[in-house]
Amino acid sequence: MLYVAHILSFNLISAFPMKYFFKSLAFAAIFVVSFQLLGCGGADLQSAKLYRIQHNWDKANLMLEQALKSDPTNDEAWALYVENLYSLKRYERIAEVIDTARTYAFKNRAQVEAVRHNTWIELYNGGLGAYQQNPDSKEQQRAAIGLLESAMKVAPDQPETYELLGDVYFSAQDTSKYIATYEEALKQVRSIHDQGVALGLIVKMEPSQVESAVGGAPSKDTIVQIGVSDSARVYYYRSNDGFFYFEKAAKPPRKWQLTGWRFTNTYEVGMQPMRISTNPYRLLASYYYEKGNKALGQNNKAKAEEYYGQAAPLFIAIQRLDPSDENASNYITEIYRKLDQPDKAKSEYERMIAERPSKNLYTAYGAVLLKTDDYEGAIGAFQKALDIDPAYEFALFNLAATYKNWAAADQKKGVQNAPKTDKKNQKGETKPDILRPKLEKSTEYFEKVIALDKKEFNSYSNLIENYDILGKADKSKEALANLEALKNTDVAKDPAFWNALGNIYVRANRVPESVEAFKKADQLRGK
Repeated sequence: MLYVAHILSFNLISAFPMKYFFKSLAFAAIFVVSFQLLGCGGADLQSAKLYRIQHNWDKANLMLEQALKSDPTNDEAWALYVENLYSLKRYERIAEVIDTARTYAFKNRAQVEAVRHNTWIELYNGGLGAYQQNPDSKEQQRAAIGLLESAMKVAPDQPETYELLGDVYFSAQDTSKYIATYEEALKQVRSIHDQGVALGLIVKMEPSQVESAVGGAPSKDTIVQIGVSDSARVYYYRSNDGFFYFEKAAKPPRKWQLTGWRFTNTYEVGMQPMRISTNPYRLLASYYYEKGNKALGQNNKAKAEEYYGQAAPLFIAIQRLDPSDENASNYITEIYRKLDQPDKAKSEYERMIAERPSKNLYTAYGAVLLKTDDYEGAIGAFQKALDIDPAYEFALFNLAATYKNWAAADQKKGVQNAPKTDKKNQKGETKPDILRPKLEKSTEYFEKVIALDKKEFNSYSNLIENYDILGKADKSKEALANLEALKNTDVAKDPAFWNALGNIYVRANRVPESVEAFKKADQLRGK
């Protein structure tokens, strides 16, 4: 009986809706700035100081503008002017004048820098809040864009601004601006990311692993507040001005895991956690990937190679930062497959594994080998991942799928028409059962996945098919009952669940139920 093997599918998405993976931090002001009634100056400046003591910011602002009109280079007047604007919450005005204030306020530079940074925080948080209120609203998008563009003027060296602004432009479907903004975001963060990778860092490391990579215990280990209720753990190393940020994992046992890092000689800035995000890489890479697809569809291979050549390094950069990103690994494989260069994909992963082996990279490498029909090589790679983490579900699933696809390939080549043990060859000898051992292995690993995750419907689907082929009717019936029981869980919100169930009903000739299942899948997809 002919059967179709189902390997874990990777969806190649040309557009990633920001609201599904958007994740950004709000920041808290790091300085409390205040000027005292000291120093000399004109009458307007002295009046401004008195008004500030009375918290009469408007009158102080009038006096300071008059003082600067009289003396446009006055150090103290500029410093006090931007601080007063901050008191007035005129953050966008600060964006217009902060560079001039930094030029003339030499003696009071520290105070101006404090205002600059706090103003950036207000503008950034304002843009973040406006966008998060309703990411699909054109009005909220415009409000966020205005605030974030001002934030860039205030602090052009803050990478978070560019990324968030790129997200907003993406939601607004302004392609030229989101591409330009993400490219600028990468200019801002690439060196920071590369510094961490050079130390051997990847996201999701535990504190002990970071200590091992960086070189011992940190100079300071502290907990800081982020957002309303969350906190982050900060490692600070004086030796390299490095700040490394950890947050609790979402799932139990909720261990601390590395989410970001930065290198700065300004301690107060370093104590503001920054997440490492791969969104700029991903969106740019996907953009170039789709351009390559279009060129390839027009038989313009030279142009396709150019675009794919821009996309591949960006996806590789994602994998270097976060080896657990299987979507990136699939893109890399697809690019080199479309270019008929499978060996190049293999060499890229072999290089990354040689630099820093991990269960994620071994699994991604196994997927590359599987796509070139190197079943034994793929199995070896997945096993190496399981040597590191025997309960790594993704590797278990891929291992199960590999054995199943290998059996299907053998069947297709005519090695054996069905998994029976009494097949005779031309000499009358019993032929060895080649398919059955592979299917048994596939079943064994799918069962291990289910033992770890009772809601993994793809594994149930594959197990039902395996049991049917192996003649294990009772096991097949039990697996189907477990799969159908998921109809009353959150899994039923996934259209792929109903699609898998529909295919099972088709094979069982349960037509009305299959029609209903496919109908629910379409409804969930919005068709």
